[in-house]
This record gives sequence, structure tokens and C-alpha cells, in this order.
Amino acid sequence: MATIKNSGELLASITADLADNNAGLISAEDVRHNMEDTVRSINQIVASGNTDTEWPFVFDVRAKADNVAGSGGTFIAESGIKFPNSPVNSSERQVEPFLGVGNLQHNDLGGLTNGDPHTQYVSISGIKAGRSMTGNLAMDQYWVGSEGNDQGLKFTPTGSGTDDISVSGTFQFKKDDSRMDSAHGVAKAWLSWTAGSPPVLRGYHNINALERIESGIYKVTFTSGVLLNNNYAAIGTSNGIASSGTYDAMEPNSVGITLREGDDATTLRSLHFKTEQDDGDVVEAAFNDLVVYGYNPGSTSGTPPTVS
Repeated sequence: MATIKNSGELLASITADLADNNAGLISAEDVRHNMEDTVRSINQIVASGNTDTEWPFVFDVRAKADNVAGSGGTFIAESGIKFPNSPVNSSERQVEPFLGVGNLQHNDLGGLTNGDPHTQYVSISGIKAGRSMTGNLAMDQYWVGSEGNDQGLKFTPTGSGTDDISVSGTFQFKKDDSRMDSAHGVAKAWLSWTAGSPPVLRGYHNINALERIESGIYKVTFTSGVLLNNNYAAIGTSNGIASSGTYDAMEPNSVGITLREGDDATTLRSLHFKTEQDDGDVVEAAFNDLVVYGYNPGSTSGTPPTVS
């Protein structure tokens, strides 16, 4: 019966049994048992040989299923696999298989609960120290809200480098719990000036021009696109005293808001601001104030009040 031997034992047996045949002392049995021992020992020699430094495999190794049986040809690594050229953990032995990305479960990954491994995502538990946004966040006209539906805030580009911000609910200010559900209560334009030729501006918002027509009469022109039409509410005050050093420094004038014109198409919208004294004389007043409330283009007024 053939005997399994290591490579050294095989070489010794061949040297002893198959010496130089000068005397005809080599029998068929000598040749046969050495060949049988070699065949029986090949698997052990290949499996247990020094393939790391002395006899490594230098060509590709392919395991292929039997063409007839359709099975076999499988590498079975009971002890694990090492990847010495790996940039990380090159000495670690891998004992668990990778079954492909389709079978990889995210929750099975290591380190998921250590520190903050997903810094590329917005944290659902709120912004942490060192995790504030480091760049702009584009929403592509989608809503940002509490329930993930079409409510909350939405940013829509205007095409001119700015965004329109849509609000589906009510602004609530935590400082005093006050609320605002519309911008109709906010002045669309305001102006403060001292009469003169030319007049002296003291403050303004959404005003395109202030023109002195004549003594006590001024034309105020609004910025384009501020008002829906000329049916706005305009409130004017005027004080003829140039110095306001005391609380009773007052010389009231009557203010008339006249000649509302313009359509924001061919001409800008405007009004005329006229000041008169009690005797009806037109006067150049030291302090003039104008506040305008109205609808902006595209807005609606909601349910109209009852009129009787």
C-alpha cells in the first residue's frame, strides 16, 4: 500500500531504491512503490508546503466546477483569509464572507454608534457642536416643514438672483408669542423729509423719487412693483416748527393726499403731498411724514368686511 510521505522522505526513498542502475538491481516494485508514494503524497506536500516564502504561487489559480457534474471547484477557507497588501489591517485574518453589496445590511456595519460617522448628512437629533452647515443647502422648490408635506417654508427662485419665500402657516415670535399671518399690515412705503428747494430726506423706504412741485406741494413716486393699484391707504402728517427742542413745539398743518396716478407700466405710481395752514395758505413744513399701506402685486385681501 502506498505511503504518504513528505518531500524529504520521498527524495530519500527514491535515492535509496533507484540508485544508478549499473548492476541491474532496480526492480519494478522499487519503481512502482516510489511512484505510488509520490502520488499519495502530492496533496499533503502542496497543502503543507512553504508557499509563503519558498514556493509561493506565482500564477493565477482558478477553481472551476466540474463540467459534467456541474459542482465542485469551490475554495473552502475554514481558517480565514489574509490580504497582506491591504492599506489597512493587513495582518488581520478575515473569517466572515462578503456576500455582495445586495446582501450587506447597513445596521451590521461596525462603528455606527461611535462618535459621528455620518458628517455628510444632517443630523436628525439637531445640529451638534462642529456639525453646522459648511455650505449652501438647495431645496429645489420643495417644502421644509414639520411633517414632510406641502407646508412650512418653500424657496422659489425669481430668476433675478433672489428667492421668493412661501409660508403656509403663521409666523410666531417666541419673544412675546405674537403672530403674523400676512404682510398686509406692514407699510409698503414710507418717507420723512424737510421741505425746501430741494427738500432734505430724513428717511425712506420703497421711494423712487421726491420732487418739489411748488411751495408746499411735493410729488412722491414709489418704487416699481410695490403697490397693486392706486387704492392704497396713505397717511400724512406735517409740523411747521423747524425746531423740536420741547415737547410742545408744534404748529400743525393740514395734509392733503392728492392726484394718485401711474400704473407701473408706462409710469411709476405716485401721489402729491400738499400742506396748508389753518387759514388755507400753502406752507413749507419743517417735518413731513408719509406712510402707505396697500396690496402688493399678486396679493389678495381675503374676506371683505361688511358694508352697510
